[in-house]
Amino acid sequence: MGPPYNPPVLASQDYYEPASVGEAIDLLHRGGGNYKLIAGGTDVIINLRRHTERCRALINIKKMPDIATWSADAGKGLHIGAATPFRELERSTTVIQQYPALLESMVVIGSLQLRNQATIGGNLCNASPAADSAPSLMVYGAMVTYVDDGQGERTLPVEQFFAGPGRSVLGPTGVLLRVDVPEPTKHTGACYLRFTPRSAMDIAIASVASRVTLEPSSGRIQDVAIALGAVAPTPVRAQNAEDALRGQEPTQATLSNAAELAKEDCSPISDLRGSASYRSSLIEVLVRRTLESAVQRAREKAST
Repeated sequence: MGPPYNPPVLASQDYYEPASVGEAIDLLHRGGGNYKLIAGGTDVIINLRRHTERCRALINIKKMPDIATWSADAGKGLHIGAATPFRELERSTTVIQQYPALLESMVVIGSLQLRNQATIGGNLCNASPAADSAPSLMVYGAMVTYVDDGQGERTLPVEQFFAGPGRSVLGPTGVLLRVDVPEPTKHTGACYLRFTPRSAMDIAIASVASRVTLEPSSGRIQDVAIALGAVAPTPVRAQNAEDALRGQEPTQATLSNAAELAKEDCSPISDLRGSASYRSSLIEVLVRRTLESAVQRAREKAST
């Protein structure tokens, strides 16, 4: 016998392409929680085919103004429409040169073909604790802007966007509009690493992004941000490790101590992909390695 027949995913769904945010919100109101937004659709369509997700209609937001475009402004940073495909960003010279951690978090998402379709907004709105883009956006101080129930635009830090596994702050009529990422200073370096059982197209068992800003005169750590993925209900900052690093010299001992402290900032679970203790050990290794790379990159950037 051949494989079971899977009917077309849109066989029982209506399909809309709103031309404005207001039209998208009106459609969501009409759906009463049974209409679903898509941008790239790389997760939603699969879930519908697997029958792990259901909806009466799909709303493709890519025709909305500025939602699928992005820009880089000197001194201000990146302004990324929520429906911007990852592939557009990873090919950018600006992203490659100034946002290495963001680049490293994007190029490991699925395959090249998938990243031509998958979007930064979709990765955030899925609200997976293992979302690759989230830790790097968090350490760069990214802000998200969204509308919900016609109350006007709201802006908040990326880390406050997540409410739990698979849940964001967006309500049934919420639409993520854009992500704004400040431009890093000259003495700043950042790095993203994750661990997966396979080398590609897999979900992280643990992931870490670190950003370090060095004082120009002393070389001490002026500011630092460390974000952890796949080891808590949402991506989280390693506050204990960050506090231990500010004002310190970036020695091997200092970075290793911070990596040890980072384990206190996560609450991993055990599942088929890895035990809680394994994930905790991975965090220590990944934090130390990303900090070392971030410090090195900050020094290289300052010398150019």
